[in-house]
Amino acid sequence: MDIEKLKTLVRDNPVQAAAGALAVLLIAGVVAFTIYLNGQGNNKGFAVEGSRLIVVKDGMTTADIAELLHEKKLVKNPAAFKMEARWKGLATKLQAGAYQIDGGMSNQQIVDVMVKGRIKQVRFTVPEGYSVAKTAKKLEAEGLGSADKFMAAAKDYAPYPYMQTDDSNVLFKAEGFIYPATYDFPVGISEQGMLKMMVAQFDKEMQSSGIAKTVAERNLPLRDVVNMASMVELEAVFAEEQPKIAGVFLKRVAIGMPIQSDTTIQYLLGTQKEVVTFADTKIQSPYNTYQNPGLPPGPIGSPGLTAIKAVLQPEQTDYLYFVAEKDGHHRFTKTYAEHLKAVSYTHLTLPTT
Repeated sequence: MDIEKLKTLVRDNPVQAAAGALAVLLIAGVVAFTIYLNGQGNNKGFAVEGSRLIVVKDGMTTADIAELLHEKKLVKNPAAFKMEARWKGLATKLQAGAYQIDGGMSNQQIVDVMVKGRIKQVRFTVPEGYSVAKTAKKLEAEGLGSADKFMAAAKDYAPYPYMQTDDSNVLFKAEGFIYPATYDFPVGISEQGMLKMMVAQFDKEMQSSGIAKTVAERNLPLRDVVNMASMVELEAVFAEEQPKIAGVFLKRVAIGMPIQSDTTIQYLLGTQKEVVTFADTKIQSPYNTYQNPGLPPGPIGSPGLTAIKAVLQPEQTDYLYFVAEKDGHHRFTKTYAEHLKAVSYTHLTLPTT
């Protein structure tokens, strides 16, 4: 429509023209408000990684829910969340119940989830290499239970004969036997119930993979195999290096040389240090594989199937040393002199013994 026709419309039909202008303004306002809500409802960059279990209780208002979501680091702007719910006419339709909210979900997505109603299961993932303590902290951070209660349950939990040990230095009898996988837990499950499912899954995997049969045929204690595999799992960034690392560790044990795995130092320190110092290797602990020959008292984390298989099928080489390179791969050497050169080449400061 050109300017002359517009002038004619305004002159001859002022009411129609005003209505059209108002409609345009309303549409523009709606578009602008929608853009504003979408912008304020984007929680990426603020929200935590992973998911969180949120429990909405009876009687909670939209404002209460918004503040709860903000407190759990899921919603950046509580006011924007309330506006999202009211704008859609859903503020009174948010249902009480338990919800698993993924970090980074938008306000619109969270509102949609809560309108549909409570969930019956919560999803939880145990990454490969995670220790009992790290698993406990993760489940507490995600709102599934108490870290202290989970660790207390894991201390003496050993329902299968291969888990049992009389070594009083073992921190958790369940350590190493929590199978790394994704689980769907019923809402409200206890910490002991979660542990039971994880350990049962480990036993199931040992049976179905044939590992249980293999260790039985070789007369190998599965606990010792898992113990070694837990170090291999944590040392190797890339799965293809696991058999070679396993071969090095097994050779060290065979000749009476300490395993000298930094992963055991990190376990006894309870923290993932980027560089283990010479002083760290002198710490008096049964788990210090720099000071004590042979295996540590027990596993130091949950190995995956590939790490366990690597211990059962290690790569046979002449290597006795290895050092991590910057990209996560390792440089393997046969002699200590070659090892020192490799350390110098990678520009890393490692303890020498």
